[in-house]
Formats: sequence, structure tokens, C-alpha cells
Amino acid sequence: MHLIPLYTHLILLTLGNAFLVTLVAVYLNGLGAPAAQIGLVGSAFYLGMLGASFFADRLIQRLGHVRALVLCCVTLALAAVALTWTSLLPLWLALRMVAGMAAAVSFVAVESWVLGVAPLHRRSSAMARYMLVYYFSYGISQLFIDWIPAGHNAAFWLATGLCALAMLPLLWAKKPDLSAEAGANANSGKPPRADRALGLAGCLVAGMLLGALYALMPIQLQQLARGDEIGLYMAWLILCGMAFQLPNGSLADRLGKRTMMAVQTLMIGAACLLLWESGGDGMLILAFALLGAGVFTLYPTTMSYACGKMHGRALVKMTQKLMFAYSIGSLTGPMMAGMMLEKFQSGLFLFIILLVAGWALWLLLVRLVLDKPLGDAA
Repeated sequence: MHLIPLYTHLILLTLGNAFLVTLVAVYLNGLGAPAAQIGLVGSAFYLGMLGASFFADRLIQRLGHVRALVLCCVTLALAAVALTWTSLLPLWLALRMVAGMAAAVSFVAVESWVLGVAPLHRRSSAMARYMLVYYFSYGISQLFIDWIPAGHNAAFWLATGLCALAMLPLLWAKKPDLSAEAGANANSGKPPRADRALGLAGCLVAGMLLGALYALMPIQLQQLARGDEIGLYMAWLILCGMAFQLPNGSLADRLGKRTMMAVQTLMIGAACLLLWESGGDGMLILAFALLGAGVFTLYPTTMSYACGKMHGRALVKMTQKLMFAYSIGSLTGPMMAGMMLEKFQSGLFLFIILLVAGWALWLLLVRLVLDKPLGDAA
């Protein structure tokens, strides 16, 4: 119950920010902007996220979680409304980069808050609830595109209002007590270096997978003669990812996080093999269900694993590092998958198969080096 104000804030901020991400691309396309320019503006947002991963922990440590989130809301609202004041490309790039920085700080603050107040044996479940709220809000935000004309300034004002409104629930949010295990206890909760490396690699892989799916799955479906059903399949993909969040969190807490990483890897690999070999509707639906369930749960599982039993400043710093790895993956994944998609008809699926094969090899190597059963969690 004590996290309800935080989750309400997350819903409102995600509605505004995620809607704006799509709105910017649709708005520029309606103005006849070249695809390269649209892509450049989109990349500026993620470049800002990457840049913020170098200072987010210091900002949160100095301001506190609540005031840092308020600052993010103000920044995102101002960066959204300022887009209506100019059409100059350099200013749009700067505004989207600033928005990306604010979004990254918000992610680090919320995720470290959720992990920090959750019991150690329930951290995966806590991350599952957080991701469920986030993906639900993200999906709902995309409906605004059909309700409000993208070429009208009212759409930008809606995004601005939602980001500003996200400050209100923080008035009732209790400042998280993340310092209870500070000092020696926090350091003793630091997982081994190999476990932290595994978590960082997992977030990198998750970023590459999600970035490639968001950017290129519509194109891949068009190449498979499914162009009229893109919206349905993308919605099914996200819905299955949402549906598996809570079961995955519960199983990760009970069976072990690395066990669930292995399960997710098998699900993703099996899904891509089905997509590669079969063109039937039934198999395609099953494959997308497995793909969504595996890809969308990899990030929260690896994140809770890498954080181990950390608390306080150590937890915020680790969350920042994981955000950095995820941002790198989000930037590089679509580029690598795009090159493969140009050469092969099912290039996106081939990219995912090769990526999860490398990830599976890393999981196996970590198990052999650490000499632990696969189900042991940090």
C-alpha cells in the first residue's frame, strides 16, 4: 500500500512520456521530415538516457528520491511543451536529449526505490509488479495517438499535462528509507563480481532484444506478409510480456533468478525457431506468446539478481550501471538487427537466435566458473 503513490506517479509519467516518444515520430512524419531526421531525433532521447546514467546516482543522493522525481516531472513537462515553440532541428535534438536524461533519472530513482523497500526474498516479485505497471501504462499511452490529431499542439499539451500531473502523487509518497542497511551491511550484501557481471550482461542483452523488437518487428512482419496485422501482433507480444511478469517474479524468488534466466532464454530461442520455420497462424501466435513472455521479463530478473542484497547508495549506483548497460543495448541492438534484416528475410529472428545463444553460453560459463547449481540466486 505504501507504494501506491509511487506507482500512481509512474503511471502518469509513463502515459505522458511514452505518448510523447511516439508522438514526436508521428508528428515529424506528418510534416514530411526525412526518415533519417526522425531517427536522429529518436536517437537523441536514448542518447540522453545514456548520458544521465553517469550522474543519476549523485543527483538522487543529493536531492533524495522524491525531489529528484519532482525535478524529472518538471523537466519532462517543460521539454514537451517547448517542442511547440520551435521547429529547428538542433533545438528538437537538444530538447529530446534533455527529456531522455530526465527519463533515465526517473527510472533509476523508481527502480532503486522499489528494490530498496522490498524484502530481500521478494525483490523479483517487486520488480515484476513495477514492470507490469510500466508496460500497462506504456500500452495505454499509445491509444492517445488515435484519439488526438498528432499534428495539433493539443497532443503536446496533453503530454505536458500528464508529466506535470505526475508530481501530485509524490505529495503523499513517504520518503524511502534505503539507509537502514548502510555501511558494512550494505557492502556485505554486494553480490560477487561474476554475479554483477552476469546482471550487467543480462541488462545489455535485454536492451538489445527490446530495442530490436520495438524498432524492427513491424518491418519483419511486413516481410512475412503480415503487414495488415502488425498492430494485433505487437499488442499480443506486449500483452504476453505483461501476463508473465507476476508469475516470473514469484518463480524467480522461489526457484532462483538464474533458473528463470535459463527458462527465459529457452522460451526466446524456441519462439524464434517457431517463427523461422512456421508460417501458420497458430504457431505464430504461440511463438509471439513465448517471445513476449521471455523478452519482457529478462530485464527485471537480471536487475534484481545483479543488485543482490544491496541497500542505500550502493543500490542506487548499481541501478545506474544497469541502466547504462540497458541503454547501450537499446542503441546497438536495432542497428545490428537492421543490418541482418537487410540481408535475410527473417533477419530479425536470426539476430535474436544468435544473441540468445551467446547469452545462454554466458549463463553456462558462469555456472561452471562459480560451481553453483543453476537455481541458486544471489
